[in-house]
Amino acid sequence: MDKLRKAVWFMDSLGSEAAKCVKWFILIFVFITLFDVGLRYFFNAPTLWARELVALLFGPMWMLTGAYLLITDEQVRMDLVFHRFSNRKKAIFDLITFTLFFFYFGAIVFYGWQDWWSCLIHSEHSRSVWRPVLWPFKLAIPVGVSLLLIAGIAKYIRDLYVAITGRDWNGN
Repeated sequence: MDKLRKAVWFMDSLGSEAAKCVKWFILIFVFITLFDVGLRYFFNAPTLWARELVALLFGPMWMLTGAYLLITDEQVRMDLVFHRFSNRKKAIFDLITFTLFFFYFGAIVFYGWQDWWSCLIHSEHSRSVWRPVLWPFKLAIPVGVSLLLIAGIAKYIRDLYVAITGRDWNGN
C-alpha cells in the first residue's frame, strides 16, 4: 500500500509542479501588457506582438493548471445532490463518471499530439502580422491534458480505495 500511496503522491505532484511553474505566467502577462500600454500611450508606438503573445500564453496557462484543479478538488461541479452523499457513495459516483472522463480526455490527448505534430512539421504560424510559430503553444494541449489524465488516474485510485474500504484515503 505504501508503494501505491507514493505512486499517487508522485502523480499528484506532477500536476502541482506544473501549476507552480505556470502561475508566473500572470506576472508575464502583466509586464507585457504594461510594456505595450506604456509604448502606446507615452510614445504612440504600440507593439505588434504583445496582445497576441498574451493570448497565446493564456491557453497554456489554463491547460497546465487543469491537473492541479482536479488534485485540489476545485473544478466546477454540479453539486445539487452530490454533497448529501456519504464519502463512499461520492467515490462510487466519481468512479462511474471518471470512466467517461478517461475516454473523453484520452481522445483529446491522442488528437492533441497529432495536431501538435502536424503543426510542428508544417511549421504552422499565426495569421497575424507578427506570425509567431504556433507549435510551442499547441504543445500545451496534449501535455496539459496528459497531466490531467495522470491526476485523474490518481483520483481514480483514491476513489477506488474509498469505495472498497469506506475509509478516507488519508486514513480518516
